[in-house]
Amino acid sequence: MNGEKIRKIINEKADLLSGLGEQVNRDFDKEIIHKFRVDVKSLRSFLRLLRMHTNNPKLKITKKIMRLYHITGVIRDAQLELDKIAENKYTLPAYIEKLHLVISTQKKEWEKYYSKKLFSKLDARFSNVNYDALSPTVLEEFFKTKLLAIDRLSKNKLPTDNQVHSVRKQAKDILYTSKIANKEWKAAHKLVKDLPLNQLDKIADKIGNYHDGR
Repeated sequence: MNGEKIRKIINEKADLLSGLGEQVNRDFDKEIIHKFRVDVKSLRSFLRLLRMHTNNPKLKITKKIMRLYHITGVIRDAQLELDKIAENKYTLPAYIEKLHLVISTQKKEWEKYYSKKLFSKLDARFSNVNYDALSPTVLEEFFKTKLLAIDRLSKNKLPTDNQVHSVRKQAKDILYTSKIANKEWKAAHKLVKDLPLNQLDKIADKIGNYHDGR
């Protein structure tokens, strides 16, 4: 993959992130929040892949945007809790009030830190990088590293919640970068084809459902 293709992928993802940020800012819709967080994770996965090829410190999402990502995570957790309470018709008035307070507080935090300029600066940050061509061997090494981490973590007889979550992160890194490779990187198609993507997707979904339930 040449440098211009890399720049195009990153700029498109940064633009999508900017648009989703604006939508979150309008009404904090839970589906838009989910899409915003997925796009952050997809971009971070691709940047992790690139950092295997270079130690460029610019190949990271800014701390201020990661702050927004974490704020939306707290809001989404509370929204999911409220949905579960409503679905099961639980009578928990004090807890429901607490969840609404959490959402209200985090919305204020978002409003405190959010601005369109954050995303403009992110776009400029990535646009000013000189990207070297990326060999499929870098992607192969990235996949191997992630699969080894999954194998190591999966051997724990009593894994902690953080370790279980880490397995999901490794699987998602593979899934996000595979999706990009399938769409944008013909030379890497064979590498992606040889991966157990369906199994990894099921594992990631099961762990996600586990964490939502917990």
